[in-house]
Amino acid sequence: MHTARLRKLLRDINDDDASKRRSAAEALSGGDERAIYPLIRALKDDNFGVQDAAMRSLMEIKGETTTYMVLPLLRENSFLRNTAIMIIREMGKIAVPLLYVLLNDRDDDVRKFALDLIHDIRYCGYPEKLVEMLTTDQNANVRAAAAKTIGMLQYKKAVPQLIKALSDEEWVCFSALEALTNLNDESSMDAMLDLLNNPSETIRYAAIEALGKIGSSKAVQYLTEHTSKAEGFEKTAAIKSLSRIGCVPPLPGISEVLIDMLKEDEWDDKLTAIKGLVSLKAGGAIHHMVDMAGSFDLSEPDSEDKLHVIKEAIHSFGCNDLLIKLLSDESIKYRGKVVVIEILGHLRCKNSVPALINLLKKSDYRDVRRTSIKSLGQIESDEAKKCLIEAISDDDSHVRKTAVAALGKIGEMTAFEPLMTLLPNEQYKDVIDESINALMNINSTLFLSRIDELNENIRRIASRYSSELNPGISC
Repeated sequence: MHTARLRKLLRDINDDDASKRRSAAEALSGGDERAIYPLIRALKDDNFGVQDAAMRSLMEIKGETTTYMVLPLLRENSFLRNTAIMIIREMGKIAVPLLYVLLNDRDDDVRKFALDLIHDIRYCGYPEKLVEMLTTDQNANVRAAAAKTIGMLQYKKAVPQLIKALSDEEWVCFSALEALTNLNDESSMDAMLDLLNNPSETIRYAAIEALGKIGSSKAVQYLTEHTSKAEGFEKTAAIKSLSRIGCVPPLPGISEVLIDMLKEDEWDDKLTAIKGLVSLKAGGAIHHMVDMAGSFDLSEPDSEDKLHVIKEAIHSFGCNDLLIKLLSDESIKYRGKVVVIEILGHLRCKNSVPALINLLKKSDYRDVRRTSIKSLGQIESDEAKKCLIEAISDDDSHVRKTAVAALGKIGEMTAFEPLMTLLPNEQYKDVIDESINALMNINSTLFLSRIDELNENIRRIASRYSSELNPGISC
């Protein structure tokens, strides 16, 4: 920035007009170290717009000088302190060496702020100092912040000190558990398992969650024993952890707890419940999973992925009467019913054919009828094939097209004559295209030998298919 321009902005940042001060503060983002102190003073301006502009400009002037000059604000009122934290955090790794001196500060809050900043910046060149603070600092909040930061830094040399911290005050113990979970070190398992007998319910709960996140098979026996004697939220937490590990014991009441978890708001809880229910092969959960699948708004991000997870879970139960009965259950949303139909088709479930035919003939929903056709086309059944042939005469062109496509895909020869009969009377071009394609798939030689039976329009459309499949034949 030109010196004259900088001088003008430094004058304007002290102007009586707040709009001028704000504009100057914004423009000083392109300044050098000479702009830092005036911008720091502007953080104390009476106008919020000026304060905000000054903060953002200081964030842009990255460097050790900015960090050094902002550090004293950590001792100011809550607004300036929080502003300083945001600015220093934006400095990134540049700021970390300057934070070291604050770790020896007399003020407990200042030491904790420094640790929190290191945690948020996610870098530290002196992790040994953090371990020292974990073991010797007089303030529990500081020790907890040190534990949390060590875990974030993945500093595995501190595992022994973190294990010792599990015997510290409750808040420190929580942070040490979080750190050990991040480090995922097997040597900490015994100490974590000991916490299951801690007199504090909150510590037992935290230990249960940590064991589930680590996912060690060593924890299964202990969590199973704990589940049988725990109650309420603690029992639920133990079941969740066992589900995460993928080893849920078939104890009374377990599946009911997991089904209740399906109703939770958090997707992670639902996913954990699904894993547990699949592990238990709890057929009673199928209805709830289908109901959940039918409630998704597919326009929302991640809905497709979530729906896929639920479909895979339902699929794992295989072809069974509980799944088939849902086809006639009026309480199931039509989207959920479509999911059931798709899965039964993928499973090639012959026992579902009568129910699928009933839906095809009686459902008021086009998607249900079309999906029923697709699934019937995947199942080896004479009854299913007969129903598909009947469906090519349906009043709904979308249903007709789906039935034609299914017959073409399976190459059903008994459908040849009905399709030939359909062609001359079909009004919709997409259904005509699909019918010709199906006939070519069923028996291209026979179809081309009878092409003269069809009208000129259909012969013209068919010529595209015949030239691709048999260039030597001209229509």
